[in-house]
Amino acid sequence: MLGLIRRVLVVVWLTFKEQSNWTSLPVYLIYTFINPVFQVALYGYIYIAVAHLSGITSPEAAFYMVSGIALFNYIGSGLYGVIWTIHSEREHFRTLKYTYLAFPDLQLYLTSRGLYHYLVGLATSLAMLILGMLLIGYPMLGSLDTLPSIALLLLIGIAWSSQIGVVVAGLSIYSSEYGPVISESFGGLLFLLGAVLYPVSALPPWIQPLAHIFPMVEWMELMRHYLNPSYIPGDIGGLWTWLLVKTLATIIATYLYFRLVERLVRKTGMLEASLHH
Repeated sequence: MLGLIRRVLVVVWLTFKEQSNWTSLPVYLIYTFINPVFQVALYGYIYIAVAHLSGITSPEAAFYMVSGIALFNYIGSGLYGVIWTIHSEREHFRTLKYTYLAFPDLQLYLTSRGLYHYLVGLATSLAMLILGMLLIGYPMLGSLDTLPSIALLLLIGIAWSSQIGVVVAGLSIYSSEYGPVISESFGGLLFLLGAVLYPVSALPPWIQPLAHIFPMVEWMELMRHYLNPSYIPGDIGGLWTWLLVKTLATIIATYLYFRLVERLVRKTGMLEASLHH
C-alpha cells in the first residue's frame, strides 16, 4: 500500500512539473489563478449589470450562479486533467508507452494524473467563490460544522468525476487530434446538465432524464447546501443516497469498461500509435 501511495504521489509531482513547465512557483501561480478569477468576475459583473439595468436583485439567484461556476471549475479541472493525459503523452510527447511500462495500471495512472488538477481546481474554486460572493454582496453563511461534509463531498466529487474522465479518456485513445475536443465537449455537456447556472427543472423535459444519469446534480446541490445551510434543495437524505449510489455505480462500470479497453489497446498497439496528421 505504501508503495502504491508513493507511486501516486510521484505522478502528482510529475504532473505539477509538466504543467508548470519547470518555471518558478510564483509565476505559475499567477498564471493558474488569472483565468478562473477573471471568469467568475465576468459572471459577477453580468449579474451586477443586469440587476442595475432591471432594478431587480436576486441574491439567491446570484449565489446559485457564482457557486455553480466555482464548483464546476473544481470538477472541470480534474476532468480535463484526466482526459487530456492520453492526447498529451501519446501525441505530443510520445511517452505513453514508456509510462505504461513504469506504471502498468493505466486507469490508476490516469486517475493519479487528475489528482493534481483537482488540487489546483480546489484552490482556484475557493478564490472564485470568495471573489464572487464579494462582488454580488452575498454573505458566506457556512460554518465550521459543515466543513466535514464539504470535505467528504470534495472527495466524492473526485471519485465519480475522475472515473467519468477515465471513460472519456478511454474513448480518446482511438481518436487522433480530437482529444481536446472530446474533453471540452464532455465538460460542456456536464455544464449544461449539471445544475451549474440553473436547476435541472429549467431544462426541456425531454433532456431532464439525461441530466439525472450523472451524479453531478446531487453533488452540486449538496455542496450548495453545506456552503449555505439556508439553501435547501429538497430531501437532503435522498440526495445523499442517490449521490452515493450513482458514484458507486460509476466506479464499478468504469472499472469493467476500462479493463476491456485496456486489453483491446494492448492487442492493437494503440499506446504507441501516433494518430496526428
